[in-house]
Amino acid sequence: MTDITIQSVPDFLERVFTNKEEGFYHGVADLRVMFRGQANLEWCPLPAAFRTREDFLKEHFYIREYERLMPDKCAGKSGMDILIDAQHYGIPTRLLDITSNALVALFFACGESRSGNESEEERLADGVVIQYAPAPVFMYYDPVFSVYAEYVRRYKDGIHFSDSWKDSLIDDVRNSDGRFSCNAASAVESLMSDRVWPFFILPKYSNDRIASQQGAFLLYTTPLVKKKGSGCRDGVFMFPDEVQYEFEKQINFRYVIPAEVKKDILVQLDSIGVNEARLFPDVEHRAKSIVSTIRKARHMGRVVG
Repeated sequence: MTDITIQSVPDFLERVFTNKEEGFYHGVADLRVMFRGQANLEWCPLPAAFRTREDFLKEHFYIREYERLMPDKCAGKSGMDILIDAQHYGIPTRLLDITSNALVALFFACGESRSGNESEEERLADGVVIQYAPAPVFMYYDPVFSVYAEYVRRYKDGIHFSDSWKDSLIDDVRNSDGRFSCNAASAVESLMSDRVWPFFILPKYSNDRIASQQGAFLLYTTPLVKKKGSGCRDGVFMFPDEVQYEFEKQINFRYVIPAEVKKDILVQLDSIGVNEARLFPDVEHRAKSIVSTIRKARHMGRVVG
């Protein structure tokens, strides 16, 4: 992983194109480069359900309660669609928001660091754009993702997974969509692997925000360690902090955005149509964008009528 300091939009684009590997899209291998923008360089790029042991252990409770309390949001949807919607509404999941658009990631990297209890120094922290290594990108309906969605919704119990549940999970995946009938068993094997599997997911553009941000997701997993002679609980998933070094291997470059140039870069992005109104196409954000655009213009010393 290499850190590179960025001073402007042209500087950023030059660096990104210089550092690309196998191109942004490799026609033969079907590899793509994905990005994530964070307003604080120190934030760990992990999905919400993987940031603490407590949330990792309660991941399934969050999803089950979401489905129980908001059945109208879940009716007729696949397990993966439900996870994506829950992520959109702020439920901790194992999905991390990423984008195929480097400039979208840069916009988010130039925001203020707001977690609710940050100090002034943290609020004005350096931002970062993460460039992931080229990797395969799968569609949201791939059977592997159905496996993880059904596991979280129906079979997750702390960190344990029993071999005796395997056939039931295969049946659930097979019955979730006829296209998966030939692949359900092999897909379940991926869940029971002792490796860390990073998966890039291209979702349905089910809401305007995902579409505007050219959004995608990184699905995080942890290895299943088999326990011999442990009775009905045959495997234990490792906690995310035990394999965090494996997650970091997915990152090729980090483009560091110094706090003092964030406002200038936002003005540059606004001039080419990358702004809050474009990325958050609802009335509230469009109205906020009017105010922020005028303020940024004043910051650059322009006259606004």
